[in-house]
Amino acid sequence: MFKQLFARFIRKKHSADSIAFKHNTIYILPSTMGTGFIGVSVLNFLLGINYQNNLLLAVAYLMIMLLIIALLYGYANFNASEVKLVAINSAHCNTPPSVTLAITSNKRLLDFSIAHDALEEPIHIPSIERTVLQSAPLRLERGKHLIGQFKFVSHFPFGLVSVWSYLYLKKSIYAYPNPLENNESMYAFRATENSDELSNSTLVVDEFKQLTPFQSGMNMHRVSWKHYAKSQQLLVKEYEGELGAQTLRFDYAELQGTVEQRLSKLCYLVLEAEASDTFYAFKLGGFELSANRGEAHKLKCLEALCDY
Repeated sequence: MFKQLFARFIRKKHSADSIAFKHNTIYILPSTMGTGFIGVSVLNFLLGINYQNNLLLAVAYLMIMLLIIALLYGYANFNASEVKLVAINSAHCNTPPSVTLAITSNKRLLDFSIAHDALEEPIHIPSIERTVLQSAPLRLERGKHLIGQFKFVSHFPFGLVSVWSYLYLKKSIYAYPNPLENNESMYAFRATENSDELSNSTLVVDEFKQLTPFQSGMNMHRVSWKHYAKSQQLLVKEYEGELGAQTLRFDYAELQGTVEQRLSKLCYLVLEAEASDTFYAFKLGGFELSANRGEAHKLKCLEALCDY
């Protein structure tokens, strides 16, 4: 119950895209080593009183003073720093997806670590001066995931104290299926106004149709550089009948294998079609996209694979 209440408190207080470390967002306690250090100092104090040994009492007092100094220096080291979300990098599971954070400090920040449930191990940064961009690769299964809680920890100085804070990101990240090479048939179809007529044949099309504005994901080989030299505008050449002759249709129901294998095959087909700058339609269960191409179309397909 305490863990649930604390988790709810963290989500409420630390939900943001950035966090500044200050008195109301920093938590500090003796570390495991610090707890043992306190135990030894208490033991020395008790022995010093029982045997009236001033040397043991002095050692106990010095140990307590050292712990207090460590608490103050640990807080000062962590204070006035900031962590900000820079980018969310969705990717295939084996890449893997990552979150990029900017860590800023107006002084030297020492012994800084980043922890997350999806990290294989905490990321340790020995020293930070000014701003450091840090990528945190998250090991995730295929799907759409809430990024959730990052924990930032420092054990400076001496390892006697733990100083930490949190950043809770209410944003999603996609872990796309790993592409699996597919040797099964890819059905090409010619779209008409009345029906979608499936066809395994393609027509050779080379008649120029028009110039359209360049969009992200389009093939750079089709850019009309002559027009760019004259007007400084990126325009892409399109050819007559291109959509009908070079359009592919990818359908989950047409593929063989387990659910994950079929999703991976679909992922491979989408990436191959995009790489070859081919128009392609996409169908996954009740989700269907008409023929298109480009970065936005590819992302819609990949995100649909994650949501399935």
